[in-house]
Amino acid sequence: MKKSSLQAWIAMLALALVWASLSSSGQTPGTGAISGSVSDPANKIVARAEVLAVNEATHLSRTVTTTAAGLFEVPLLLPGSYILTVKAPGFAPSISNSIQVTASETTSINVKLALASVGQNVRVSARAEDAELESSTLGGLVDESAISTLPLSSRNYTQILGLSPGVVADLPTATVLGNGTQNVASNGATPTANNIQFNGIDANNLQENSAASVSNFEVGTAIPAPDTIEEFRVQTANFDAAYGRGTGANVDLVSKSGTNAFHGSGWEFVRNNVF
Repeated sequence: MKKSSLQAWIAMLALALVWASLSSSGQTPGTGAISGSVSDPANKIVARAEVLAVNEATHLSRTVTTTAAGLFEVPLLLPGSYILTVKAPGFAPSISNSIQVTASETTSINVKLALASVGQNVRVSARAEDAELESSTLGGLVDESAISTLPLSSRNYTQILGLSPGVVADLPTATVLGNGTQNVASNGATPTANNIQFNGIDANNLQENSAASVSNFEVGTAIPAPDTIEEFRVQTANFDAAYGRGTGANVDLVSKSGTNAFHGSGWEFVRNNVF
């Protein structure tokens, strides 16, 4: 084998190994995952079972199979509510509704299949929120309900970044120039140590590596209106290498996505001396 061909083969092998390691253990910003195990009534593993995850809003689906150890993981899922269907020969299908997937987290679910009989299905209509078992990441999630109902003096989501444990910020004020962007500090780190991503894309102020602002005509990304944000997660410690560089807070924002049903909304923000 020629030296150039050998070097190319080694480079391709290295890239494949890196991709495999990222796919199996890393998170992609702005997405979540569902993982768990499948067993039978005797608590024995069920290998090669088919696991189907369907987004309830968009009906987009993804199918995986359990490993020889009865484990599965459905990665790269957009935040939302999912239906999980598990099928295996000789067992009744198991359907779990309303499985919540959030940004940067893996939702764990253990499925126990029942023996099949004529026309039998096992349907789980509701599930309690499980503790995070797949990661040691610390932080908090702010969902659409909190974003839309909490008071924002200038409709700037950064004013509620301080809701997460270990994160501190100044009191927001509507009298400052611009839209009152808040640069928070996490666990003693400086605001310039934060890392902010919107749908997985860098959204930092390029001058200070902090939240974008228009108060001083800084170069950065515009602050999205709260009506466009589905949720955001503030990770304060132990986040994986997919988020990189920041030693402070990692802010992962996700915008609202469409659904299969026709829908729309409108908003208007007016502030003047009349009000």
